[in-house]
Amino acid sequence: MLDLDKLSRLRFGMSDVPEIGGQPGIYEEKWSQWFLERSFFRDFVYRNPRGKKKWQELADAVVLFDDVVLMVQVKAQCGRHDPISWATEKLLEAFNQLCETHKSLVEGHIKKLKNDFYGEIEFDPKSYPNWIGLIILAHNSAPYIAAKLVPAILTAGFPVHVFSLRDFAVVASRFDTAGDLIPFLELRGDIAGKEALLVQDEIGNIEHMIPHVEGVLRAHTSPTSEETLQKTVRAIEEAARGKLLESPEWRYGLVIDDMIAQVHDVDPALPWNKGDGHSSMEVARFLGWLTRGRRIRLGKRIIAACEAARGGKPDWFPHVQPSRGTACVYLVTPQSRPQRVETLRFLVAYAHMKYCVRQCLGVATEPIGNGRSYDFLVTRTPPPPALLEQLKTFDDPFSSEAPL
Repeated sequence: MLDLDKLSRLRFGMSDVPEIGGQPGIYEEKWSQWFLERSFFRDFVYRNPRGKKKWQELADAVVLFDDVVLMVQVKAQCGRHDPISWATEKLLEAFNQLCETHKSLVEGHIKKLKNDFYGEIEFDPKSYPNWIGLIILAHNSAPYIAAKLVPAILTAGFPVHVFSLRDFAVVASRFDTAGDLIPFLELRGDIAGKEALLVQDEIGNIEHMIPHVEGVLRAHTSPTSEETLQKTVRAIEEAARGKLLESPEWRYGLVIDDMIAQVHDVDPALPWNKGDGHSSMEVARFLGWLTRGRRIRLGKRIIAACEAARGGKPDWFPHVQPSRGTACVYLVTPQSRPQRVETLRFLVAYAHMKYCVRQCLGVATEPIGNGRSYDFLVTRTPPPPALLEQLKTFDDPFSSEAPL
């Protein structure tokens, strides 16, 4: 594992920053795609995927993350047209394109999408019950309400969010994980009927949204306690106002980002790295749902474990999310790769049994100063009966740990 200074200088699984110049509109499109990669990583962002015919483009970008599809259209103003007249024309054009994208995907016309890391990925619309449209307009204008210019966007059958490119840069920086951005868009959709959200003023929109957060959460979630609800509200407010970006502890969250960026870079020669890459995507999804605030807390604990393990003794801890039905075990050990994988298998099996979760992830790495490599393990079912009986004969490896 690298130390924090080295981690903070790395860029995690993103394309190069777009270069100025080139065909008008392409530059803004690339920035929009880059912002999406900031939250979802390249594992889940499909740039300019092909449409039904070879010469057709399905969308400027499509994101497939867990059970969510984001469909994105980007328009950039060139010339001296009246900005509101231009926005009206391009909003309608982008909306019609989103509807066509949605139709092509839902009706099964698109069978596969090409992924940067995993090649051709089968697409089954039944696996994606949640659809979100994004229209990003790169232009300068006074603030306006998109639905007043093009009322049709309210009739899509799926939520459509309209941002200026400048606004989307704010959103992507403050909600820079899938676990932050998707819930934000869902909240924004719920609140849009209560507040007039303006294109060109997303910072103001966020301030108008914050008082509604608690009510929306009460209506749509079942928190385990009032304390849990209030903690969630505070966490959303902190992220929404950009407080996490200002925190010197922000860089601790890069530990989780680094894991996601490395998950597809496995050595197929190692006997435990078998499969077609789908298990790597599963690990990336699992970690991708972690919010920035949670990544910071986990990162601090992982760095502490990496420091502790420099003395030669393995260190580990569990992270349990009852609302998701998941648990994760983070292991830091100077053991050889085969030995640490065996240790990880035991810890993951025990955690799956102890916490009664539907899915358990294990991550193993080495102490600080010994390079940087990861091993991942995912279990989706409880251990078999024979293994359960065997596990019960061991002392609880998590008895001294309060799940993070």
